[in-house]
Amino acid sequence: MKSKAGKIAGLLCLGLFVFAFIAYGEAKKADLYAPVYTKPLAPEPLKGAFSRILEFPFKLAKWPMEQGIIFTENHRLDKKTIWLYEESLRQGIKPQAGFADVSAIPYFGAEFNLLTLARQKEKYPDFFATATVLYCPSVFFQVGSEIGAQKIAGTGFHAKGIFNYDREQKEPFYGVGPDTSRGDSTSYRIETTKVGAAAGYEFSPTIDLTSGFDYRKVDILNRTHDGKGEIPTIFAGQNIPGVNGDDLLDYALTLGRDTRDSKDEATKGSYQKLLFQFTDGARNSSARYFKYQLDMAKYFRLASPRRILVARLFAEHNDEVDHGTIPFYDMAKLGGAGTNARDSEALRSFVYNRFYGESSLLLNLEYRFTVLEYKDFKLKAALFNDLGQVFGEIHEFQIKDFRESYGAGLYFSYAKNTILNFSVAHGNEGTQVYLKNKLAF
Repeated sequence: MKSKAGKIAGLLCLGLFVFAFIAYGEAKKADLYAPVYTKPLAPEPLKGAFSRILEFPFKLAKWPMEQGIIFTENHRLDKKTIWLYEESLRQGIKPQAGFADVSAIPYFGAEFNLLTLARQKEKYPDFFATATVLYCPSVFFQVGSEIGAQKIAGTGFHAKGIFNYDREQKEPFYGVGPDTSRGDSTSYRIETTKVGAAAGYEFSPTIDLTSGFDYRKVDILNRTHDGKGEIPTIFAGQNIPGVNGDDLLDYALTLGRDTRDSKDEATKGSYQKLLFQFTDGARNSSARYFKYQLDMAKYFRLASPRRILVARLFAEHNDEVDHGTIPFYDMAKLGGAGTNARDSEALRSFVYNRFYGESSLLLNLEYRFTVLEYKDFKLKAALFNDLGQVFGEIHEFQIKDFRESYGAGLYFSYAKNTILNFSVAHGNEGTQVYLKNKLAF
């Protein structure tokens, strides 16, 4: 299996480099003083014919992209769209859209800047009040609000109050641990209401320390999937804490550092995020645990901003306290495209939420190459490899439990914002195809 994976990865790399040479050649201007040959040129060697065969599938992808960009430019669609977007922002409405991680169904909604809508933003520039509504048919419904202030008294202090309501219609569940089977699957409907507050200090534009407290009410309303039965039925005899919901109190401390030159299309820099959280169950909940989480990535330029190598490490550990439990929905999760930071992390050849565990370790390596650049439009090709696993306690970590995925993607962006992420990943459980408007990291 590994040799086959290596051959496929090698072919993808070869195809990518051929495409890079094609793009370079087409970008060169004609030489007006090139020599004129009076004799017929010798036939192209076999190597040239082989190159044309390799470049053909890339040309198939590149040609419609070029035609789309030309059409957009000729009809000024980009400028019209940007004008509408910026005018909407000036009025206090920020449109939002994308694709759900659990499926390819698009979601839509908006963030409302309440101070701008009330024409009070100029009067109170350091204050903010927002409300967000997102809806994805048959997948989720989210409502949220934040009210607070930044740069309090001209310093780096910031504070805010938070309210969120999130209803997820069908969250997949395959059991806890690294050795679960896709055949033993069900899903659950979860509703989460969260009220809290957060405050912190921004030491510099790149370093921030934030602490927070919130109350969460979690309801598990439905535990069936395609007639397979509820979680206690599918996983009879297993201890799955949290299947009846919980009332939770969260105390969190987050330290973040971000030196990337762009959040969505970084070509250099790095980010590091360290989370420490204590969760205590309220009322009849038995939950009581610490959560430790590390997320870090480095973006390397390979002699040019057109060639970027990204290395990422994600690790999470949940540790019970005083015989408490860790609700299954709050455990570390791996699987899917990983485009939503609150959900399952990127192990792209496996389905969303494929692995649950008290702990997780994930390594991502990705090479991105800009193959087409026209004004603010960019088309990037990517090759990636994901390696991760879930486990229980630290001593239960085993090398053999790692799961691997590898694949390729095409990322289309405008003005450093990803518009389309088309990715294909393969692993020992099959192939997954993704259509997103965000990158995994």
